Amino acid sequence: MTQGTNDVNFEKIRKASQGTKRVLREPIMKSLLQNSLLTETQLETLLIDLLVEDNFGKHIPYDTKASLRTTENGKGVSRGAFNRTLQQARENITKSIYTMLLLGYLGLFEIAIFRPFEEVAAKIGDYRHIREVLAGREKLTEEDLESHRAAEETIISALHELASPLNLKTELSKETGSE
Repeated sequence: MTQGTNDVNFEKIRKASQGTKRVLREPIMKSLLQNSLLTETQLETLLIDLLVEDNFGKHIPYDTKASLRTTENGKGVSRGAFNRTLQQARENITKSIYTMLLLGYLGLFEIAIFRPFEEVAAKIGDYRHIREVLAGREKLTEEDLESHRAAEETIISALHELASPLNLKTELSKETGSE
């Protein structure tokens, strides 16, 4: 490939990565990330690795992916730094998934303390549906925007309530104040 062709492809790849940057600025995403096992850098790296390549439709070398990562100087990071961060993200996600599988194996999702988490997950699903519907419209009404804002605020409020470790105590434990 000629340098001009590489420049064109890199610009297409950079455009494909813009959605990743937008997602990182979403209020709900920020609230979820704050209480997750991922850092913002790990999440951005994971999104670049998975979504940019998927959106572009072909394999993207890790050197190129590393150059898309946000840095203060705007030049990206080294391939080694990108790969180390990606490995950390994958390990944290794997541990989180195994934790969920363990809780499911023990039947703990069936007890009452997990219902609020299920409710928030359903609200997030509804919100994503609203967002997809609104994204398909050429022009948004004030009512559309208000519906989107209200759903977003409801979810963020519910996420803040769930962030307390007290939510994982039974009602009897909460009443007696025991640890």
